[in-house]
Amino acid sequence: MFAGGLPLNAAAQLIGLDRALTEFPQLRGANQTIAVIDTGIDYNNPLLGGGFGAGFKVLGGFDFVDNDVDPMDDHGHGTAIAGLIAGAEFERNGFRHVGIAPDANLVALRIGKDTEETPNGNIAAALQWVIDNRVTYGITAVNISFGSGHFAREPDDAPFATLLAELRELNIFVAAASGNGGIGEGEGIDYPAADVNVASVGSVDAFDTISEFTERGQLLDLLAPGENLSVLWINNTLKTVQGTSFAAPIITAASVLLREANSTLTPREILSVFQASGDDNVDGDDEFGPTTSMRFSRLDLACAIALATDRAPAEAGDEPFFDDARGNALAYDKNGILHTAWYDADQQTLLYATRSLDGQWSAPIRVDADSIDAGRYLSLAVDSAGRPGIAYFDATNGDLRYARWTGEDFTIDTVDSRQSVGLYASMQFNTDNQPVIAYYQRSKGDLRAAEFVNNAWRITDIDAHANDRGRSVSMARNSIGRLGMAYEDSTTGKLKFAKQTAIGWTIDTVDESTNGVSFISAAFDPTDRLAVSYYDAAPADLRFAIETEDRSHFEAVTVARKGAVGLYSNLFIDSEGVANILYYSRRDDSLQLARGTIN
Repeated sequence: MFAGGLPLNAAAQLIGLDRALTEFPQLRGANQTIAVIDTGIDYNNPLLGGGFGAGFKVLGGFDFVDNDVDPMDDHGHGTAIAGLIAGAEFERNGFRHVGIAPDANLVALRIGKDTEETPNGNIAAALQWVIDNRVTYGITAVNISFGSGHFAREPDDAPFATLLAELRELNIFVAAASGNGGIGEGEGIDYPAADVNVASVGSVDAFDTISEFTERGQLLDLLAPGENLSVLWINNTLKTVQGTSFAAPIITAASVLLREANSTLTPREILSVFQASGDDNVDGDDEFGPTTSMRFSRLDLACAIALATDRAPAEAGDEPFFDDARGNALAYDKNGILHTAWYDADQQTLLYATRSLDGQWSAPIRVDADSIDAGRYLSLAVDSAGRPGIAYFDATNGDLRYARWTGEDFTIDTVDSRQSVGLYASMQFNTDNQPVIAYYQRSKGDLRAAEFVNNAWRITDIDAHANDRGRSVSMARNSIGRLGMAYEDSTTGKLKFAKQTAIGWTIDTVDESTNGVSFISAAFDPTDRLAVSYYDAAPADLRFAIETEDRSHFEAVTVARKGAVGLYSNLFIDSEGVANILYYSRRDDSLQLARGTIN
C-alpha cells in the first residue's frame, strides 16, 4: 500500500512491485540512464520531469525523423514507454501507478512518427547514438518497443547484429518487445527481439495468462504485464494500452534496479537472474487460442532483486572454501552462470554458490540449516529457467532430501525417509521442470526413482530384486525428455542401465565383462544414444560404452589402462558428437581429459 491508502494496480502487484518497494525502498534507479528508442518523449509532462536537458529527467536525445536535437513525442507511444520505466506516481480508477525505476534518467531517441513501419536506418542510427553517447549520459539500458518479421530462430545477416553485440560488450542491457502477431502462423518473435544479444519480452495479463497477441517460441526470454495498463500519454493525458511494447519497458526498468543491487552484473547475468527468480508460466494451461506448451519466466521483481543481491561477489574472507569439500556437483545455466554445490566435511553441511561470467564467486549459502550432517552423495541440476535443485543424503536421519530454489531461497523436502535411502543420488529435471531423482536404497539394495508429481513425491522401484543393485547411479535426459540411468549391479559386478520408454522402464546390461564398476557418468549423444563413462575396478581402467545405432546393444572400449585411472569420471558429449571424459588418474595424481569421436 502507498501513503493515502490506495493499492498498487494489479499488474504491479503481479510482478511483486509492492514487495520490492517494501523490502528494497532504496532501489529506485538513481544515477542510471535508460535510452528509449521510440516515437520520442513528451518531456514537458511533469510526471516525466517537466523539461529537457541537464537537470531534468529526460537528459537529452535526438530526433532521427526530423534530424534535429528535439525528440518531442507527438504520438504518445514513446511517452507511455518512458512513464512505465521512470514516471512519477499517479492515481487512476482507485489504484496507484508508478514507474519501476522512478529516479532513473532517460534519453529520448525518436525513430518514427508513429508505430507503423520504421526505417531500419533510424533504428541503427539510434543504436549507434547510444554507443557514442553512453558515457556522457551514463546509459546502462536500452528499450526497443519496435520490431518486424517473425523468427523461430535467430535470423542470418540481421541488420543490427553488430551494433547489439557491441552494446552487450559495453555492458548495456537491451530489451525488446516480442511482437503482437500471436502464433497463429507458428512460433516466432519479431526482430530485434530475436537477436541473441537482446532480452525478448512477451506480455501477460493481470491474471498471469499469456496474452493471445504475444509472439512467442524458443527465442522468447521473459514475460511481463502488457494488458490494460494505465500509462502517461502526450499533452498530460492518460490512456489504457496493451501490447508487448508495454511489457518490454517493465523489464528494461527492472534491469537498472538489479544493477543498483549488484553493480557487477552483466546483461547475460541480469537475464539469468530474471529467469531464475521468475514465476513459471506454462503456455497452454490457461491461455486462449493457439499455444506452444512451452514454459517461460514471468518477472518477479522482489525475488529478482534478492537473487541479484545474493549473487554479488563475495567479500574478502567470504569466498567459497573448497579445501574441506568431499562431494560436489556443478551445472551451467543457459546464460553461462556456473552453479555449484558441495559438502563441507568440516562443517558437515551442504553449501551452494554461483560463479559469474568473469569468474567471481558469490558468498556460499547454507542450503539445509536443520540437519546436523547433510549433503553427502549430492547431485545438482538446473531447470530450463536456470533454477537450481539439489538432491542429497541426510546422514543424521538416513533420508533422501531435496532442496528446491523458490526464487529467493531454498526450501527443503524429505523425499524418502529412514533405512539409509538417498545414497548415490543423481537428479535431472523433466520437461515440466519437476525434479526426478535416482538413488540407492541400501537397506534393500534397490535402485529407486522419485519424481515430483502433483505437488507430491512419487517413488518407483526401478531395479528391485533379491540382489544388490543401484550403487553409483548416474542419470541423463535425452532431447525429448526421456531419462536413462547407468548403475552398478553389485552382486554381479556388471554395469547396467535403465531406460525410460513410453510404457515404463527397460533394463539391460551395458558391459558384461566387468567385475565391479564405479564412478559412473551417463549422457545422451546428439542422436539420443545413451553413453556411459565408468571405472572398471578389476583392471583399474577407464571405460566408455555407447548404444549402437540400432539400439540393440552397447559397444564398450577401454579409454585409459591400468594404474587406477578413471576415478571420478564425468562425461560430456558436445553438439558435434565428441565424447569428453574428465577423470582422475591416481597413478599420475592428476586430472586428465580424454576426447574421442563416437562412431
